[in-house]
Amino acid sequence: MLNIVTALYIEAKPIIDYFKLKSNNTLFQNDKINLIITGEGKIKSAINTTILLTKYKYPTLNFGIAGSNKFDINEGFFIHKIVDTDTNFNYYPDFFKQNSTTLYTLSKPNRYYSLVDMEGSGFFEACYKFLNVNEIILYKIVSDTPNHPIKKEIIPCLIKNHINIIEELLIEFEKKEDFFKEIKEYIKEVKSKMKLTKTQETQLKDRLTFYKIKNMPFPPIPTLKTKEEVKKFISSFF
Repeated sequence: MLNIVTALYIEAKPIIDYFKLKSNNTLFQNDKINLIITGEGKIKSAINTTILLTKYKYPTLNFGIAGSNKFDINEGFFIHKIVDTDTNFNYYPDFFKQNSTTLYTLSKPNRYYSLVDMEGSGFFEACYKFLNVNEIILYKIVSDTPNHPIKKEIIPCLIKNHINIIEELLIEFEKKEDFFKEIKEYIKEVKSKMKLTKTQETQLKDRLTFYKIKNMPFPPIPTLKTKEEVKKFISSFF
């Protein structure tokens, strides 16, 4: 599953059409995507992203347009740093490809930077309450520059030009879900046969991940009653 956050309906419409999303109250959904339109500005972005993540705690993508005084219209970038120009706070998403840059978030569209929007920092702050930084994703497409003011009629075309990014993310996160599915099922069975502390559960998850990477079979699960037996079982993985 992938959550998608856009500020404007005009940004969302090509995504809704392409992935055949159906309206469900404030969301647009199919069996792989939950999309919400937040409205402009970092406060609206934060509030509505929080509403989305309260129901659906999945990797979340902020996908939309941005201005630039450095890049050309239709260039697209993942974001590895967000600068809130009101507070001077910096935020660091940990999911990005080689084609990444810094995003500056403004309260009002009154100045250009190398890449600038009005939602990024609010989006990140909301996501950070629910997700790991490698599950917070921003992708921005240049829509206007100081010499070329924004034209609304080109926005759908810009979104369509980069919709393959969403397809690639869906494939990537689907693979991760499959990777961890067996681990989750194994841990669930373990917990039905013995008591684990939170620390032991984390240790077990880490060790199972190692087994999965190395393509090693998971060991059989015994029924255990004492703490010492559980400790020995956890330590037996290495």
